[in-house]
Amino acid sequence: MPSVRGIHWFRNDLRLQDNTALTALSERVEEWLPIFVLDPRIFSRMNSGQPRVRFLLDCLDRLGEELANRGLPLLIRKGRPERVLPKLCQETGAGILGFNEDTTPFAIRRDAAVTRAMAKAGVKVLTRSDRVVYRSREIRSLGGGPYSIYSPYRKTWWRRWSEAPRLSGPVCRLPRAIAGFSRDPVPFAAAPKAGSTEGGPLPTGGAAAGRRRLDRFLQSAVGRYDRDRDIPGVDGTSRLSPYLRFGAISVRQCFERALGAAAEDRRLERGVSKWLDELIWRDFYGGILEEHPRVLRQNFRSEYDSLEWNEDAEGFEAWCQGRTGFPIVDAGMRQLASTGWMHNRIRMIVASFLTKDLLVDWRQGERFFFARLVDGDPASNSGGWQWAASTGTDAQPYFRIFNPTTQGQRWDPGGRYVRRWVPELRDVSDRYIHTPHAGESPAGYPQPSVDHAKRRKVALERFRHARSIGARK
Repeated sequence: MPSVRGIHWFRNDLRLQDNTALTALSERVEEWLPIFVLDPRIFSRMNSGQPRVRFLLDCLDRLGEELANRGLPLLIRKGRPERVLPKLCQETGAGILGFNEDTTPFAIRRDAAVTRAMAKAGVKVLTRSDRVVYRSREIRSLGGGPYSIYSPYRKTWWRRWSEAPRLSGPVCRLPRAIAGFSRDPVPFAAAPKAGSTEGGPLPTGGAAAGRRRLDRFLQSAVGRYDRDRDIPGVDGTSRLSPYLRFGAISVRQCFERALGAAAEDRRLERGVSKWLDELIWRDFYGGILEEHPRVLRQNFRSEYDSLEWNEDAEGFEAWCQGRTGFPIVDAGMRQLASTGWMHNRIRMIVASFLTKDLLVDWRQGERFFFARLVDGDPASNSGGWQWAASTGTDAQPYFRIFNPTTQGQRWDPGGRYVRRWVPELRDVSDRYIHTPHAGESPAGYPQPSVDHAKRRKVALERFRHARSIGARK
């Protein structure tokens, strides 16, 4: 009697440990194959030198090595999944296709097409939730609807955890491979290993590297996370966002390990609590996108749809290049260009500067970030940008406008971060490091591109005007 065969379609779950769909598949089949599909609708728009693609390819390569050590070949095929996957099932005689769910608008359409193709081919589809701890449908208000404010969402989230915590699992028992297939090489000859200087260095990809980074964070920085997380000149954050973006580490494992560390050493409790807050924000933004897919391109708060934005190509280009004349903004944009990553406090500052000082539409900044961030995630990127622009859910109030100079003085008082990323300012004294134009402006560093005080007044007027129009509708 022939064995039950299955296929696991890897996507943003590039790990073997605590992989919910893979575990479920492994319990149902005797033979299987893993596959990653390079969808031309995604990869034709992306350059192999982009940080996110480079990191993805490194994760894929390391996943392939881990599978190979277990006698399993990772297949990498190009094409539309609804065509590639039925063909592979036909070739192998697989009767089950497993994959973890994704909730972006594109992914929902793609997965529906795959499910239809599988039904036509007579193949069962097995899906699980894996990317977040709790899906939006699991965290509901007393009225049964989704949350749009973080604080009550967080309260309900923790109540859900206390009732039914989602703990991580080990590497499951992996069935034997379907015979006759060999490991495919990672595409793009230029795909670099970690540490490559092509386009800037990147963190080491893969699940093992993600676990090591989590270990280091819990053994050192987490104890001061509540104090250091806003200081860009200090290595005080986990830097796990790229691994979470591609599922090289499980968010459930992060929660379980962090709570365990706090239970063992109560001095870590405040830092752990604040870090887990950030992971719950990730669930929150994922739920917002799932419930309101329009937020990828539209304001969550429709009263700002009439907001007047500037058409400022020159200002936008100066912002992109880190040449605005505001040191903390320029340092952040140059860090992004060099590493594909930016400190979260600085993300808020540069986003506020673009939307409130330059008065440029948040969507331009969101697209720029998404193309360049190694951890670019549709839900979190859109959520963060709309938070800064005051157009999103539970966003910063429109009248709270960051002053880029005082933000630099507050969070980088000695200029350690600025001096690292803006070499023109390395010899400027602490007194003038955030206002070099006021006393020690070095040659080659631009004057401030805008007058913050004046632009603040304009921003307030425009937001108030948009709100008045929205109130009349």
